[in-house]
Amino acid sequence: MPENFRSQQQKFPRVKTAYTEKEKTVKELFSSKGISMSSMKIFIRAFKKEGELEIWARASDQESYTLVKTYEICASSGGLGPKRKQGDGQVPEGFYEIDRFNPSSNFYLSLGVNYPNASDRVLGKGNLGGDIFIHGNCVTIGCMPLTDDKIKEVYLMAVEARSNGQTKIPVHIFPFR
Repeated sequence: MPENFRSQQQKFPRVKTAYTEKEKTVKELFSSKGISMSSMKIFIRAFKKEGELEIWARASDQESYTLVKTYEICASSGGLGPKRKQGDGQVPEGFYEIDRFNPSSNFYLSLGVNYPNASDRVLGKGNLGGDIFIHGNCVTIGCMPLTDDKIKEVYLMAVEARSNGQTKIPVHIFPFR
């Protein structure tokens, strides 16, 4: 039987720590919303002006998502408006997906956002850059950082969603609510 994504991720010390410290809390959070962690799918929504990152979830047999938790984005760079070139310090705005899991990040744990998307490539100027993440360590130049304590929860949720077969985890980033 092939090893599942969760097992592969838990080989990394920081992911193992996240599960040890946060699995019970996250399970209780989902249970309080009537969603089993063993079948859930997630959706991430962020608002730059408000400095908030929301986790929405649904059971795989449900149509609609439920707000599970809102996290404070603990540092920011740039201003309102889209990211149009490398080095502008901007957080992108638009519709993206998680495209990478980095359990050995320089910023504790990190989830890669697939910037630039098709719209960014049409509207951007020159080298657009890349490497936009939701990560820990509370520092940023164009990313969406959470505290290390909170990225443990979000990373664990994303690992569980991927382990449940969710290959595309949407991330929608808005300038404001």
